[in-house]
Amino acid sequence: MEMELDWRSQQGTKTGGNRDYGGAGIRPDGVLCLLLDGSTSGPKSGELAGQIARDVIDWYVATAEDVTAETLTAQLRQIHGSLSKRFPRDTASYVIVCLAGTGPALVLHAGDCLLGRQVGKSPLQWLIRPHTLANVIDDIPVAEIAESYVRHRLTRSFRAREFMLPDVTEINVEQGSSLVAATDGFWAELNSEEQAMLMRGQISPMIGEADDRSVLTIRLLDNEQRVKLHLNEDRLENFYIGGPSAQSEPRTK
Repeated sequence: MEMELDWRSQQGTKTGGNRDYGGAGIRPDGVLCLLLDGSTSGPKSGELAGQIARDVIDWYVATAEDVTAETLTAQLRQIHGSLSKRFPRDTASYVIVCLAGTGPALVLHAGDCLLGRQVGKSPLQWLIRPHTLANVIDDIPVAEIAESYVRHRLTRSFRAREFMLPDVTEINVEQGSSLVAATDGFWAELNSEEQAMLMRGQISPMIGEADDRSVLTIRLLDNEQRVKLHLNEDRLENFYIGGPSAQSEPRTK
């Protein structure tokens, strides 16, 4: 399969560093993409997000196991066991997308990172829901969740005191369409026009208190068996690529 990745990330004003983290693992038979959002409350939540990204991707490119919801969840549990004492007060949200061949994408998520679909220039259609107090009882639209203050209280995430199972979803991906992974600084704090601007790489000044905002766009260009990846040139320090075949080809804007 031939894919194009666009990674856009802008540091907010709530912490001294960008706590969002993205990544991609590349194998001959598929690609794993992920996005994480380290909590603003934990002292080292950004470091936790980055370490989870590296550990998941390094496992993905090295394992001989079939990558299923069960094997990926088991690996997340193992990573949790190795990191919980190192990051006792830190938490992170995540969404993981595995693509292989022509089958559906396998999606695992916990917290308030979302995954959506975009066809052409049509509006983003969010395919999963965040784990927050705002929607713990009712399945309400993402736009309504974004307006609720209690959306900041997460009911599920990657946290030290216990391992929380992710939600598992399978999503059909059509050639020419895009999957869009985003942190809450993107989907909850930006309107549709501002979201489109950031996806094009147009960075707007932060006004007042604002969260880190990050978005990873995954475009499926064709269904060839060989994995070929294009990555936008301005990838930042908070994006990790792994795999012996990770010869990503820069794409001009």
